[in-house]
Amino acid sequence: MSSENVSNNDQDNNTLSNQPIPGVRQDTLNNINNIAASPPKFLSLPEIMGAAEKLENIALVHEIAVDENFKLEQQEPPNNSIMKQVKDTMHKVFWGILREQLNNDPPEYSQAMVLLTEIRNTLSSLLLDQHTKLKEEINQVLDLELIQKQIENNSLDFEYYTHFILNLMSKICAPVRDDSIKALTLLKDPVDIFKGIIETLSLMRLDMANFTITAQRRALNACSADYERDKFAEYLKIQPDALDLTVEWLKRHVDFEKTTEPYHDIIARAYLEIFDWDENFIFPETLSLDKKRYLETNKMLNVLILSASAFIVTISSISNTIPNDLEFKKVLKNHIILILKDNDSINSNLALLPNVVEQAVKDSNEYLTSKDRSPLSQDVVKQIETQILSIKEPNHKIRSLVDRRIKEFIAAVISSNNARPQQCPLGLSAFKDELAAVTGNFLRLITYNRKVFSTFYDDILKNIFNQCN
Repeated sequence: MSSENVSNNDQDNNTLSNQPIPGVRQDTLNNINNIAASPPKFLSLPEIMGAAEKLENIALVHEIAVDENFKLEQQEPPNNSIMKQVKDTMHKVFWGILREQLNNDPPEYSQAMVLLTEIRNTLSSLLLDQHTKLKEEINQVLDLELIQKQIENNSLDFEYYTHFILNLMSKICAPVRDDSIKALTLLKDPVDIFKGIIETLSLMRLDMANFTITAQRRALNACSADYERDKFAEYLKIQPDALDLTVEWLKRHVDFEKTTEPYHDIIARAYLEIFDWDENFIFPETLSLDKKRYLETNKMLNVLILSASAFIVTISSISNTIPNDLEFKKVLKNHIILILKDNDSINSNLALLPNVVEQAVKDSNEYLTSKDRSPLSQDVVKQIETQILSIKEPNHKIRSLVDRRIKEFIAAVISSNNARPQQCPLGLSAFKDELAAVTGNFLRLITYNRKVFSTFYDDILKNIFNQCN
């Protein structure tokens, strides 16, 4: 890419304004077109690369902060991909050259010296600052100049160096690598040994990085929000329109008749929109890193609403047949959730309501049998079926009521400025654990989001109100 970046031409701008884009609001398109009509801004390649690097760093810090189980893993290109073919070919060529050089008469060690340099540097990087003696030992034993002289004098003791390297690796590796290193000590082929050492050292570097993340998690979490905020501010200087979708998102929740409404309340309403988010719409920039997590919380909420609705209408239908038995209710609740919990969409869950009917009838009859009572009558079975299947109607009264009460509960929690306990919504006490899980997941995400972006949100809302005055 040259520094003379290419701007959009008029034909492209006209095409954009005339063609709807699925999942993008028309007012967003209008904003985009207005931007396109303004004089183009040119970004140099270093600026673009710098911005990309900032976003990558923000994403990594963010993952460590919000995912307590986060760990780095070795990345492999997908099987049958071009990248996979290129990588495999390059590795094959590299190890082929090494084997050819070592099999020469006399052997050639240029490729082996490259590997030995990498091994020495990697071993040193895996040691902590206090491991001064081990570092000195590495430098003394793996003295590249000395080894080169041994090669020239045809006095190289290959086994001595591989034994030293493997012995040191066994001392500093995580227990999970013990078997791999032990297996390497049994190999005889120099190429296989080199290859095994390099692969194992790569894994040991990951182990060390993950150990550092775990050991320093508290310190990282303490400063991660500040880091993200500062880096995003730097990114905004390069990309001033990087909050356009966030502005639009917040503006939808401004009540212009309440000019003195606290920004905290507006932002809380905006967060709640996530529960009704159309997955085809673009997420606000400030929420994008957690889009998958937010949508996963949405699925948890949908399962909770449908499960609670099916539970309530079932209990109502059998109230004259089965008394208020807490153990039965627990079994019924768990079975309903089990049927619905692993689906990807609300439509998939609705399609499983006949299964919920079957399970509700089964649980009820098994309970009655255990009490030496007759099974449900056909009228009651029909009533259960009718009541549960009717839940698929979007405006079903019980489903709408459950939906409203749960969202009001979550709204009260995220709007509260203190840790005061919130009363479980009326009629949903059987689902208090599931409600706590959904609310807790959501609260954890938005609490961290507020830490990072609250100053940006306040500035956006201040500008919105100033423009209206």
